[in-house]
Amino acid sequence: MADYRIEDLAREGGTTVRNVRAYQDRGLLPRPRRAGRISLYDGSHLARLRLIGQLLERGYSLVSIKELLDAWDNGRSLGGVLGLVAEVTGPWSDEEPARMTRAELTGMFGGLSDPVAIAGAVQFGLLEPEDDSLAVFRVPSPRELAVCAELHAAGVPVHAVLDHLRALRADMEQVAASFMRLTETYLWQDYVKDTSLEEAPAMTELIRRLRPLAQRAVDSELARAMRRLATRQLGETLGRVLDAENTAAPAEAPDEPDAPALERYPFMSDEWIAAVSRLSRLITPDPEKRTPHPAVVDIVVSDVPGRDDPAELHLDVFHGRVLVRPGLLPGPDLIIHMDCPTARRLLLDNERSLPRKALADGRMTARGDLFALTTFREAIASLSGWDLAGVLTELTAPEPGGEVRP
Repeated sequence: MADYRIEDLAREGGTTVRNVRAYQDRGLLPRPRRAGRISLYDGSHLARLRLIGQLLERGYSLVSIKELLDAWDNGRSLGGVLGLVAEVTGPWSDEEPARMTRAELTGMFGGLSDPVAIAGAVQFGLLEPEDDSLAVFRVPSPRELAVCAELHAAGVPVHAVLDHLRALRADMEQVAASFMRLTETYLWQDYVKDTSLEEAPAMTELIRRLRPLAQRAVDSELARAMRRLATRQLGETLGRVLDAENTAAPAEAPDEPDAPALERYPFMSDEWIAAVSRLSRLITPDPEKRTPHPAVVDIVVSDVPGRDDPAELHLDVFHGRVLVRPGLLPGPDLIIHMDCPTARRLLLDNERSLPRKALADGRMTARGDLFALTTFREAIASLSGWDLAGVLTELTAPEPGGEVRP
């Protein structure tokens, strides 16, 4: 459990040092423990201090609050109620606040010292000045500040970052309100019917269980939405590049929200391979993850619908880049044969465990230096930020008689 000096306790509790001492003198707040000449408070002091603030805001007098707290200390049922209040009003994250000097803040943002931006961050609550000099700040969420610094380093202006966070906070308020409506409708009703408040401990336990559920739901849905929208945006960008390379005038795209961003071709057709080849030249690997080992992998895909001959292409891996080109190269490091359904599941459905199974049951064969396969896997892993399966799906026409892939 964290320890607090009296200044830290007052700041975390949203009050002043003078009030903390006054609450101690009136018996509302237990005395701190001593460590030499230093007085130290713990989380129980902070929970009670926040509770006092909550009760004051509800119109209770200090005398009434003292009676309530005395009842709690004497073991009466009010303890469950106060424990519930402490659970709800306490931190809903395990993140610890931090302190940062003005110089450290400037260094974090690449030397930027913008008084207007700092004022905006203070107004937003991203920074809390410890005094009027604005020389030292309390940072309630170091993670959120780090996100701002990363976005600024990537080229987003600070004012745009703050505007984005304001919009995000408003959106999160709506998400939280929706989640609370759900719990109120289906979970709280059984508890609030009991006016004796004997169910307060059970309500406290329910809150403790609900905390991580809300976070997991938001994380999962955000990841799903980001993948879907980023894939679409990437497809639209690459589609414009491909259109610019075509000599013929591009056909107008249908004015529909779900229209494919790229022109689609039958899987493993010559047109599909050519389109993938053009796209591969645009993909740049992460320089910190790319493999330095070169490799050439020839691929032969049999049983391709609409083709009389197998589809042939090769992968050229060098400096971490993966270039796809039509045809086979003589003397490859590795040559892979597979049937079309296996290739479709591997490339479009991204079944990572498929190669091992396909090799075992004969649907795929590999001849040559198997180290080249490891090099290829490392090169694919270095392409951070690229949803290759999603992009290839955008290029692929539906199977005859089948549905368009999402």
